[in-house]
Amino acid sequence: MTRYYPAYLDLTGRRCVMIGAGEVAERKVQQLLASAADVTLISPTATTELERLADEGRLRWIRRAYVTGDLAGAMLAIAGTDDEAVNRQVHAEAELEKTLLNMVDVTPLCGFIAPSIVERGPVTVAISTGGTSPALARKLRELMGSDCHCLEWADAARVLGDVRADLRKRGTSVPPEAWQAAMDDSLLDLVGAGKQEEAEIRLRNALLASAE
Repeated sequence: MTRYYPAYLDLTGRRCVMIGAGEVAERKVQQLLASAADVTLISPTATTELERLADEGRLRWIRRAYVTGDLAGAMLAIAGTDDEAVNRQVHAEAELEKTLLNMVDVTPLCGFIAPSIVERGPVTVAISTGGTSPALARKLRELMGSDCHCLEWADAARVLGDVRADLRKRGTSVPPEAWQAAMDDSLLDLVGAGKQEEAEIRLRNALLASAE
């Protein structure tokens, strides 16, 4: 089984191609647009939502089937077709162009696979089973989204980020263990109560004390 290297890609302004325009493609395109990618959609037809996005100028829609050459200059491509010959044609071009390719439900032709994701504020958790069981990845995503107490820490991201930036301006270095010790239930309670400033003061003081 292929062991994939986990990574988050900066797609800002990068050319990304979506081949196919059904419901699955719609979700993929929305994720690409949310990442500020430069999206080109290739398909004779599209869902109502994809048509709307094209009409608003948020993506470029080429209203025909895929042809070799469509991946030129693309950093990333996603293909969702039921035509094996077309899939292999897309894969061959992706290999030639050095384009990262996700072939929906055809793992052997994928240069990367898309994980199930859980999002809460600025925090994104990606879940992958290495392509062996998308159903399991979805199950874990649902469990984390509904029952995982640990994701409450995502609400503290702004507090943690602001304090980190402040300490860096001060030139103060804090060991990782001190951060973990300072991130206790009392801090989380303050965040949950909407007491952001009080939470920042508490966290900052605890970290500064550890650096003395």
